[in-house]
Amino acid sequence: MELKKVIKKPKLENFNKKDSHSDKNNNSTIPVRLNVLLGLSGFLLLLLIIKLGMLTIISGKSYSTIVNQTEATVETAEAPRGVIYDSTGKVLAGNKSIPSISFERLPSITSAEIYKSATRLSKYLTIDTSALTETQEIDYYLTSSKHSKETIKKLGLSNSAVNKLTSSALYKLEVKYLKKNKLELSSSQKNAAAIYNKMAQTTSLSTTTLKSTGVTTKEISEIGERLSQFSGIRINQGWTRYYPQGSSSKTLLGSLSSGLPASSLSTYLAEGYSRTDSVGISGIEKEYEQTLRGISKKTQITTNSQNKIVSSKVTQSGTAGKNLQLTINSKFQSDVSAALKKYMGTDLTTGGYAAVMNPKTGGVYAMAGWDRNVKTGKLTQNDLAAIQDPIVMGSAVKPAMVSMALQAGVITPTSSTQDDQIIKLAGTAEKHSDFNPTGVKIPLTAEQALEDSSNTYMIQLALKMNGTPYVSGMSLNVSSNIWQKMRNGFGEFGLGSRTGIDLPGETAGYKGSITGSLASSFIDEAFGQYDTYSVIQMARFVSTIANGGYLVQPKVVASVLKSGKNGVRSSVASEVSPTIQGYVKMNSAQWNVIKTGMWDVANGSSQYNTGGTLMHELSPKVAAKTGTAESFVDGQQTQNDTLIMYSPYAPFAIAIAYVGDKVDSFGAVEKAAAAIYNAFWKDVMPKPND
Repeated sequence: MELKKVIKKPKLENFNKKDSHSDKNNNSTIPVRLNVLLGLSGFLLLLLIIKLGMLTIISGKSYSTIVNQTEATVETAEAPRGVIYDSTGKVLAGNKSIPSISFERLPSITSAEIYKSATRLSKYLTIDTSALTETQEIDYYLTSSKHSKETIKKLGLSNSAVNKLTSSALYKLEVKYLKKNKLELSSSQKNAAAIYNKMAQTTSLSTTTLKSTGVTTKEISEIGERLSQFSGIRINQGWTRYYPQGSSSKTLLGSLSSGLPASSLSTYLAEGYSRTDSVGISGIEKEYEQTLRGISKKTQITTNSQNKIVSSKVTQSGTAGKNLQLTINSKFQSDVSAALKKYMGTDLTTGGYAAVMNPKTGGVYAMAGWDRNVKTGKLTQNDLAAIQDPIVMGSAVKPAMVSMALQAGVITPTSSTQDDQIIKLAGTAEKHSDFNPTGVKIPLTAEQALEDSSNTYMIQLALKMNGTPYVSGMSLNVSSNIWQKMRNGFGEFGLGSRTGIDLPGETAGYKGSITGSLASSFIDEAFGQYDTYSVIQMARFVSTIANGGYLVQPKVVASVLKSGKNGVRSSVASEVSPTIQGYVKMNSAQWNVIKTGMWDVANGSSQYNTGGTLMHELSPKVAAKTGTAESFVDGQQTQNDTLIMYSPYAPFAIAIAYVGDKVDSFGAVEKAAAAIYNAFWKDVMPKPND
């Protein structure tokens, strides 16, 4: 029987047909999740569209304002200083145009870029590092991340300890460590640090001069070739002071700072200065800073939020400072300085100083001085010592003592005779005049007492003013008002008070104690051996005698001049008028006592005359008074030699002092005075006939 093979056909399932069991247990999970995600995405997209709509429609204007926000900053350019002329119109201090290297700090320049530029620039530019401080050196050193990391490593702090510190606290630790371990920079690093310090201190949109003196052709060439490497560096024309008449007036004129002095920084900034501006720090430059500085050019720079400059507008045109014309005659100033230097003693002299002024106007023709180091003999020019150094003037003040005695009625023009004699007071050392050491009684009038320079004559005047006329061996009872009388009397001539001269740093001198055992020192005060005065006070004193009693304020500036174009001197803006500070009330007969006594000093024939040969030979004739005072230098006895002098024939008065001369060496001060007097007629005005 044949077997048939049965082929079973596969059952075709309908995959589109839902299985009741599957539908019940599976519920199609994936499509549901997809629907949820799509729905959530649609909702977030809707929120985004709504937010964008709000930003565009509602807040669009405010955001547009922020994007286009600008900032205005004022850029200041320092104006050239005013020129200083002498009395004849010669330039004493002018402005010289020189190439300079400067740095303009644009808003886009970061501190890191400043460090890189300063370090690169130091390879081609050398500047003065003498004013660089330890802190500034450390600041530069730590600006380098490499150096900062090395320093932190040396501190020995763990990473966790470092992370807990603020950047400020960590920096303080770095600085402390470097100071303790004496950070030593190489000369090239110091140069870079000095450049960096100047650049870092420059405020945004301000310009700092990095170097303006001694810029070499090589520096300009090498920097010019690489300007693109140095952000904000400019090569331009700057200015500096120059002195065409030489250095004879330099210390009187004064000097300028390099940048604002730290001690007065806030004051200058409040007055509109920039940190890098130069200001007068001594002499006339300091006293007349506001006149000489001029008006700086100001430009308003507008930048946008990306620190891009969008506009600039000059809001204040710069003008040079006003010029000054001095009463100083530069040629005479030079000759006065040379005379003081030439006749300076070589023993224990510590300095020589002089002031020459017009008794009627107060104008100072010359004021010079030299300090001398007694150990090395080195001389240093110091013209301002004539107003700043207090000196015991000795017998040169005796005309004022005679004046107060005349005013007090202690003596009269027709009755003034007293004996020069040894003064013996109970409990004190004997006192005598230099010309009469034995104390033999020599009758003297007030005029003769001035000519011979009697110390004991002046002591007796003071004792009478005290209400205790001299009796040998007497006990001295000091009256309650004698010191007031004495100092008021000297004060009438301006001795013991500042003159008000238009220069900085003037001293009023030193007034000794008047209490206890020193109360009786008024007898030393009577002949110039106690209080101290300045040379300019002595010049005002002798001017008061020369002009008949008017206390005239000394001055060195005659007028302020408007700035002319192209450096040409222009018209007078203002003149400085004479200032009368007081008046010595004496009648003509009383004045004649003083003037006759001083005339006899330089022209008299007494065997005790103190004027000396040189004074007697001067032409035209003069009236004068010499003085000496005992002092000590390094424990050795010396004397201060002084001299005041005026000419009755022309507006001329001189005060001169040599400090610390060898004992009994009276010739130096007279030689210097004679040289100065003769130079006056050569340099300042023609010599009149006697």
